[in-house]
Amino acid sequence: MNTLLACEKDEFLSCIETVKELETSEFETYSIVKHTETGEHYLRYFLSHINLSEGGRRDNYDHFLPLDSDDVLGLMFGDQDYHFPENWRSSYLRSGNDNRLIPFDPSENYDLEEEAAAELAMVEKLEQYKAQWMHAENLTAEEREKLTQEYFAALDKILKKPEE
Repeated sequence: MNTLLACEKDEFLSCIETVKELETSEFETYSIVKHTETGEHYLRYFLSHINLSEGGRRDNYDHFLPLDSDDVLGLMFGDQDYHFPENWRSSYLRSGNDNRLIPFDPSENYDLEEEAAAELAMVEKLEQYKAQWMHAENLTAEEREKLTQEYFAALDKILKKPEE
């Protein structure tokens, strides 16, 4: 497997073909992809993040975990876990807010599992809130306000640290 090197995101994406989509939701997609020029396989994790502090702007992030042939087979046949971040223990490429993919070594962040779990729980709560809101056309303004207050209370509970 080649050493991971920083590269232009658009150029890298132009050489990627999807081998198999593993899972998809409104905010996340996991797929096995192949770089057509190098033949390397990657597990692609695509995340769409709604940046509330920027007026609800959607920021899209890509992560590419290199796979060896055993990993590809394990993922293809459902014998291997792949969810981010718990199964991403080796170096991978990740994007930011610019047009670059940069190598990232997650070993320095192994102790951040609690924070990662909180992030995933917040995404789940957002999906639940959105589904409730979409079906709330018959609710009064007060009931919608209560729904929103319950959502933010759930987020506060997720973010509250045990020692607080």
